Amino acid sequence: MMDPLTAISLASAIVQFVDFSSKLVGGTRQIYGSALGLIEADRSLEVIASEMRRRTSKLATPDADAQIQTEEDRALCRLAKECQILSDQLLGLFEKTKARDPKSKVQSTWAAVKSKLHESQKLELQNRLNSCRSQLELQLGFLTRLEITHPF
Repeated sequence: MMDPLTAISLASAIVQFVDFSSKLVGGTRQIYGSALGLIEADRSLEVIASEMRRRTSKLATPDADAQIQTEEDRALCRLAKECQILSDQLLGLFEKTKARDPKSKVQSTWAAVKSKLHESQKLELQNRLNSCRSQLELQLGFLTRLEITHPF
């Protein structure tokens, strides 16, 4: 006969295992046969990161640095470069975790495991990118208002 504390710990471990397994199976199903080899949430985030990368590359071009006159413009370029870096890191993480052959059950399962293992890293990068995007929006709003109130 087990003591109550041991029984509760065992039951908790079983519930955690079942929860993890069900999430893994769900992720495998999403990846299996998908065009990009990613779970749906990662696929959406990959599109957002790619678009962020594309848009910020226009703001943080090396040629623009030579023409920048104000500290506000330099701050905008620094924020754009930071967003680019974070987008690149997130896209690199997705590249590392995606299934090479989404039609393979083994590769889909392995990709689901890798996605689960890197979940905290993805969340951290996503939060940092969101914060950087917010700062970029704030800086763009400030520059727009400055341009409207003080043209040339």
